[in-house]
Amino acid sequence: MQKDGFVSLWVGNINSSEELDDILNISYTEDGDFIPSKFARSFDIERYDDAVREAEFYDEADNLLSQLLEGFSYDDVIIPKFSSVCGEQLQSNYNVVILLYNFKYEGIKKETKLNTSILEFLGAVEYL
Repeated sequence: MQKDGFVSLWVGNINSSEELDDILNISYTEDGDFIPSKFARSFDIERYDDAVREAEFYDEADNLLSQLLEGFSYDDVIIPKFSSVCGEQLQSNYNVVILLYNFKYEGIKKETKLNTSILEFLGAVEYL
């Protein structure tokens, strides 16, 4: 699913920034074997480059895509592209955004529940 020039977008509702950190935490065994994050496991993602992952927790939930994506890398490119895919106004309010750059998610799972948190895949667009 790694693909240069693409960015994949997830939104969700999570209780705290600490919970977001926990969901995105990648670790390794004592032997150095990669252990995917809860986020990656829940969407059947084997591996992604954490260096090009951006995520944000907002105290106030919003349903305006432009507000949720403002300030992220390439926001001048990805906001109009995701707006054409998802619409400017999302059907629900969200307080979490996760972006994986150089990654085109093509998995079957579009939504997952982790404890009390919900994450939803919205789409992938070209940003370069």
